[in-house]
Amino acid sequence: MQTALLLKILSAHNSFWTTGNIEAGIQRDALAQCLQQINSKEVIVLKGVRRCGKSTLMAQVIQHLLTIGTPPTSILLVNLEEPLFSPEYSIELLEQIYRTFREQVNPVEKCWLFLDEIQNIPGWESWVRGRNESEDIKIFITGSSATLLSREIGTKLTGRQISFEIFPLSFKEFLAFQNINIPTILDYAQQQDLLRNVFLNYMQFGGFPEVVLKQNTEDKNLLLKNYFEDILYRDIAARHQVRDIHNLRNITVFLLSNTARLTSINKLKKNFTISQDKTENYVSAILESYLIFELKKFSFSLKKMLRAGFKVYAIDTGLRNRVAFSFSKDTGWLVENIVFLYLQQHYEEVYFHANGGEIDFLVKEGMNITQQIQVWYDDVNQTTIPGRELAGFSPSDNHDRVIRHIILTNDHEEIIDMSDMKIECIPVLKYLLF
Repeated sequence: MQTALLLKILSAHNSFWTTGNIEAGIQRDALAQCLQQINSKEVIVLKGVRRCGKSTLMAQVIQHLLTIGTPPTSILLVNLEEPLFSPEYSIELLEQIYRTFREQVNPVEKCWLFLDEIQNIPGWESWVRGRNESEDIKIFITGSSATLLSREIGTKLTGRQISFEIFPLSFKEFLAFQNINIPTILDYAQQQDLLRNVFLNYMQFGGFPEVVLKQNTEDKNLLLKNYFEDILYRDIAARHQVRDIHNLRNITVFLLSNTARLTSINKLKKNFTISQDKTENYVSAILESYLIFELKKFSFSLKKMLRAGFKVYAIDTGLRNRVAFSFSKDTGWLVENIVFLYLQQHYEEVYFHANGGEIDFLVKEGMNITQQIQVWYDDVNQTTIPGRELAGFSPSDNHDRVIRHIILTNDHEEIIDMSDMKIECIPVLKYLLF
């Protein structure tokens, strides 16, 4: 690419070189974690589904750097989905971009390099590692491919990177986008009716930032449809060279339609009459795109865990609702999906359990189970907990270990004192906010 054209593109991406300002949107919760690592030597990796806010989060890091007095021309932001770059995706392109920046903008000072959607560049990890080790440089990268990035990071950047998974807005962030502030339990108690109505909106349309900011329902639905099509065709079909788009789409819609339900590769294979290998490859590709997550059944035996089926959860309830094949509101399943996403962001190991009775979520920290969580989102006037919701709870088998037993409810709040354990009934909104 000609240097003059490249510099023109970079100048357009980095208008803060002259203005000293960058549009960074509403602050995300993950920003604090990123800023804690801003002076470390490691490469910072932001992974997550397309359009969840990774680019905005990078802009917020840049905004912070500008605020604390970092020279604007020591910062380089590169959007690797720039159409003019697509014919030349290669590490040679990365090198030319960086060399042009160093020769034309910032020859000697420390550089802050932000590479957006890095997975578009084959072999990017070698270039990033080389620059990170040889120069005074801090590198941030984003990507929309879980397995691809993990594989490349694991082979080339082991010990040289810190990764963060970025999700669509949490409910707490969603409230901030609505200019609603609930800092204390008292505020929560005083605004419960408002919060319930806002939660229904969150459940219906989800937390993709641009969708949340749209005012019109038709605009929200159109954007969600476009997101789904982009993920399906660009992040799954094109990246994995899938030709059988019909079955890929059907499996994807089936999984999204069956949020929080148990399934398995064998079940999917039989439903769609395709081979075991193809089914496994399609599910793996869908997972890699961050469109869905799988929740495994807990077992102390890895072999049993791998043989068991898995539950499926969508990255976003709004996107799920837009494409799912469903004749009902599925409120209970959707609330369970929201709780899963919350747990996924806060804990490293989350499972479900079924041993006589079922428990929706087990939280494992270190070697111990620390929480057993059941989601029971019934009518707000219903206060009697059905026996089936209590049947799956089990007391600790080690008196030195404390397990929280929790039922997340619509609004009901009490402590159920059973003979060998106490079960906390907590309104789901209170759990998500505090």
